[in-house]
Amino acid sequence: MHPKSRRDFAIAIICALPVEADAVEGLFDETYDRLGRSYGKQPGDTNAYINGRIGHHNVVLCYMPGMGKDSAASVASTLRISYTAIQVALIVGICGGVPSPSPGRQIYLGDVLISDSVVAYDFGRQYPAGFRRKTNVKDTLGRPNLEIRSLLAGLKASRSQTEFQHQIKERQDGSTQDASYLHKHHPQFSPSRCGCSADDSPYNICDGALEIECYDLGFDDNRVIRQRNDTTITKPSVHIGTIASADTVMKSGEHRDAITREERVLGFEMEAAAVWDNIPCIIIKGICDYADMHKTKAWQCYAAATGASARPFWDTGDLLAQVCLSLSSQANDESNQTPPIMVDEQSIRTVQGSEGKSTALQEHTSTKGISTTGLVNDTKLRQVETLGSLQTLGDALYCQAMYGEAERSYRVSWNGRRRILGGIHSDTLRSRNSLGDALYRQGKYALAETTYRDAWDGRKKTLGDDHPDTLMSLHWVGQALYSQEKYVQAQAPYRDAWEGQKRVLGEKHADTLASFHGLEDALRKSPFAPKKKAPTPKGITTTLRSVTKCFPYQCTYANLFHIPSVNTTFRELKLLLP
Repeated sequence: MHPKSRRDFAIAIICALPVEADAVEGLFDETYDRLGRSYGKQPGDTNAYINGRIGHHNVVLCYMPGMGKDSAASVASTLRISYTAIQVALIVGICGGVPSPSPGRQIYLGDVLISDSVVAYDFGRQYPAGFRRKTNVKDTLGRPNLEIRSLLAGLKASRSQTEFQHQIKERQDGSTQDASYLHKHHPQFSPSRCGCSADDSPYNICDGALEIECYDLGFDDNRVIRQRNDTTITKPSVHIGTIASADTVMKSGEHRDAITREERVLGFEMEAAAVWDNIPCIIIKGICDYADMHKTKAWQCYAAATGASARPFWDTGDLLAQVCLSLSSQANDESNQTPPIMVDEQSIRTVQGSEGKSTALQEHTSTKGISTTGLVNDTKLRQVETLGSLQTLGDALYCQAMYGEAERSYRVSWNGRRRILGGIHSDTLRSRNSLGDALYRQGKYALAETTYRDAWDGRKKTLGDDHPDTLMSLHWVGQALYSQEKYVQAQAPYRDAWEGQKRVLGEKHADTLASFHGLEDALRKSPFAPKKKAPTPKGITTTLRSVTKCFPYQCTYANLFHIPSVNTTFRELKLLLP
């Protein structure tokens, strides 16, 4: 089932170049939305997003407007305006590698680097004698949090790395040159007007030499100091360690080696430093060059593919999910003095006795502190985790049409979240709205109406009148009234939801069309409707198959109602409007 809203995405992937984003999107098992057509984004958010699924992880892919720390910082700060539940960001792409970062360790083109720390090597002071990087604790980037460090420690294990490397694309030759061998015109290829071939100073290289490839400069094969031999394994290696980050493209082998000796880095890139302290993140980069004057773009596509195809990282699903859960819980862990939640025994029996798809969720829930006395552990961290598990359990029960059991789970989650997080917290309101869904599906329309109104009122205060979640709660107020045959009263919620969704989501969005169709039906059945049967808008589809043809993405509520197709016009509605 597709995520209901942007709050259901906890993992972001950030890419600086189109070639990087294309490689990541190629890993999607399913694409939910492209450029905000379905999920939208908040006003003021200038990012471009693609939503999808990799394995069992819902992810949002974010495009950067360009390379560098400024773009990365802008994207990272804006990302959470629309995607408030993001817990982990993966910076995926290409970088320059250090050929020999330490004795006995070799890095080749196409290998994959994963960061456990980042050095901002351009942050410091420029003295007459040279540049000196700031190394005070307050001036350096911090360590990853404990959960991410644990995840990376698991990947460092020899067996994990062997499995990791086995599944990544085949690698190539990976030759590299002596760092002192300058990328300049050499005698046999030197133009008549160029004098750099006769000068060994790196400061006198002509501009023309900087713009062309090595083989056009009279490259000397004898200056190759390392090349992969035929007996070397043909799978890329995975290296976990420190990555250097700056707004500067490293194109000097000598400077590269000097920084490597001082900082013990494995590679050089341009975005990590801006994101590292803003969002818990992991840097995953494919080596496309050796960060020297001989670099070329020829390897970028290949390196982007190997960096993105670190698929075993996604297969460590339990670890990554635990990282997201722990980070989410820590964000809410402001105090350990919150009174325990009261859970009635009937609800516990519901949790313990459900079957089917919810079994795994029950096991997860049972480890979060629910006891037979009806109390959970006395820390807010575990209470929030428990309530989140109960919400997820309710979702699983709801999907199995076990609406009574889902109602109990949602109600316990809502009551607990209301006590701990407050009545207008977004998680509390989500549980409240879900409770309305369960009541509605049981035919308890009056109770559902009251519940939806509570969710709508709360979301207006926290999210604003025009937020898609607020408007959808209002839509369901209209639907609950309609189901009670209160057709006149249902018109106002439907109309307000429709008008708001047109502004925010567009006229052809599935939610907008659902509200339009609800308003149309309410007007038709109103006692003030004309005696003459109004014409049916063209393109109304009445089966799920037709809906999926009209909407290649799955919308949350489209399968519950007859949805007008994208060809529907609003001209016929004028006959019914008072």
